[in-house]
Amino acid sequence: MGLKRIALIGLCAAAVSCAQPVDYVEWTPESHPAILEQCSEPQVVQTPMGPAWSFDGVDDAFYFDSVPTAGLDELTVEVIFRQSSDAAFEQRFLHIGSMDNRILFETRVNPDSSWYFDAFVRLGKEKEQSAVLIDPQLCHPCDEWYALAFVLSKNGLASYVDGVEQKRSELAFAPLINEGCTSVGVRQNKRCWFKGEILKIRFTPRALDPSEFVYVEK
Repeated sequence: MGLKRIALIGLCAAAVSCAQPVDYVEWTPESHPAILEQCSEPQVVQTPMGPAWSFDGVDDAFYFDSVPTAGLDELTVEVIFRQSSDAAFEQRFLHIGSMDNRILFETRVNPDSSWYFDAFVRLGKEKEQSAVLIDPQLCHPCDEWYALAFVLSKNGLASYVDGVEQKRSELAFAPLINEGCTSVGVRQNKRCWFKGEILKIRFTPRALDPSEFVYVEK
């Protein structure tokens, strides 16, 4: 598909030469919002692409004092991550907002050391205002780096792994209200702890085309 990139080239690569402003917010171990709560001791490990958070799947997590998606009528959330093969089946590692208004990044880990993506959004208390983008047939090997993306707009929702669409929903996205926080490494109610690494999380206030996603070298 021609979507592979030199390690971590995203939409800012073209912005440098065109002198266009960078229009995203990026969280890394070196730059992130204020920490509301830290659970246990997530480690920072060095990778060929830079420092990454490492979570033990038991009690490691951060809660950040930010809901960067609040008030946006369209956005793209991206995560560069590596899923450990010896993790529990249900993994929830990015929870933005609250319980009633939230975006969730999840995986499911199979006994054969593969995983599949689960992107979830809830826009209120009613069941009709939520969507689960998951396909157990679209599996990927664990213990490798991947680029996840969740594109949300009034035209619908779509999830991607390395630029390849995984699932689509016709649910029209509505802005999340500015409540709650963002947890990384676990769902906010401290269920389904993540085992693996997260290199970066990127929030862009528009619906990106896959050609604009951030990728990892394969």
